[in-house]
Order: sequence, then structure tokens, then C-alpha cells
Amino acid sequence: MSPTIDGGGGIRAVSRAWQVLRAFTPERMSLTLNDLVHETGLPRTTVLRLVETLAGEGLVESGADGRVRVGTSLIAFAAFAEAAWTVPTASLARMRALAAETGETVSLYVREGVRRVVVGQAPSPSTLRHVVEPGDALTMGVGSAAYVLLSLEPPEERERLIGRIAEESGGDPEALRAGADAAAERGWCVTHGQREPGNSGLAVPVPSPAGAVFARPVVLAVGGPTVRFTQDKIPGFVHAVLRCAEDIARTGLPPALY
Repeated sequence: MSPTIDGGGGIRAVSRAWQVLRAFTPERMSLTLNDLVHETGLPRTTVLRLVETLAGEGLVESGADGRVRVGTSLIAFAAFAEAAWTVPTASLARMRALAAETGETVSLYVREGVRRVVVGQAPSPSTLRHVVEPGDALTMGVGSAAYVLLSLEPPEERERLIGRIAEESGGDPEALRAGADAAAERGWCVTHGQREPGNSGLAVPVPSPAGAVFARPVVLAVGGPTVRFTQDKIPGFVHAVLRCAEDIARTGLPPALY
């Protein structure tokens, strides 16, 4: 029997197994079957079969108390993922220098489907700051980093993505189009209060280094309270972020991006 294919062309069982694994968090490493049914929205019998399959591969384990926990096979995956996505020391040091220079949180983003994912970060030295963590998946519907990522896509792919983003996250197609066009024209983008009221962001593309091509577009951004993103500061921010992007293109990005 051939595997069931979902509407997006993928294998539904794999997507559902991933839903089960994503239900676990650092704060919730032990879940009941009822918890998994609630978190995934899947039928109980489906969740039970998925747990049995995942347990057979060591990705989860079922305890005598009836609770399901993360399994030992994930240790190897975690080590591999860390090696693949760790920002090189020199580049992270340069991002930290930019955070100190601007006073704002510095983040690296790539696009994953219709989400943008944080793959590296240097936090702001201020106590009032923009907070995201590596691995966080944010909307592509709004925000400077989203617009710059869209601007780096070929026109046909960009238009297809705009349609998907609008459908899945409720983004405004015209606003997405205008944001991407403006980012493409200027080579940078700044937005205020789009993803979260009172928070601003400024993003630029990371250029491909000589002799290498990134596996996907990469964006460098600074984010922080809107009250600190005043008009007189923005030109200096743009200059500083562009310089940093050029530097980290030379010092390197996570191995998975090559």
C-alpha cells in the first residue's frame, strides 16, 4: 500500500509524527496520551499508533506510569543539529559587537516554508529588549526580516510565496508585495509595530561570499523597542548592520547554509 499524500505533496504520516514530537517542549518533556491528543488535534487512535511507531525508533518512550517522554535517539539528532546550525565563533563575536554598537538584539534569519526561523542571535545589552531565541519560527506575514527574505526570492517564487503566506497566516498580499519591493529597491527594510506593538526591526540581506553560494537566502536584523528606533538613528543603524552583514559573510555562517 502506498503512503497517503497530504495536500501539499508530503507524506501525511510523517507530518503527523512531527506534530507529536513538536508537542514536547523544554517545559513539557513528559506528556500523557490525552495531552498529545489535545496538542496535536489528532484522533486518539492515530496518536497511539504514532507513539508506538516513534517508540520503536527510540524517538519517544512510554513509561510504566503511562506518560510519554522524549527518547534517547533524539540525543544524536540534537548533537547533529547543533553542529549544523552553530554560528562560527568569529561571526557570533561580530554580531555581539553589533549588538553593543546599536544597543539592540541582533538576529540571523532564514525562511522555512512560510515561516522565518532564527538561526543565530546576539542579545541586546539593554534590559528592555527584543526577545527571540535560536529555533524560534516567526510569521512571514509582517516584519522587516520577512520583507527582505521575500525580496531575495525570484519573482515567480516570490509571488507564489505571497499567496501561501496570505492564505496560511492571514498576511495582506498587497502589503507583502509592497514591503518586498521596497526592500529590493533599497537593500534594507525597517518596520515599526508590525509583529508586536512597540517593537521595531531593521533587516538587510547577508551577501554571498566570494566563491560560495548560500543554500538559501540569509537576513541579518536588529530589533528592539520602537522608542529607540528614531528617524535620526535609522541611517546609522542601516550603515552598521550592512557592515556587519558583509563581515559575517566573510567569517562564515552555520555549516547547514552552505
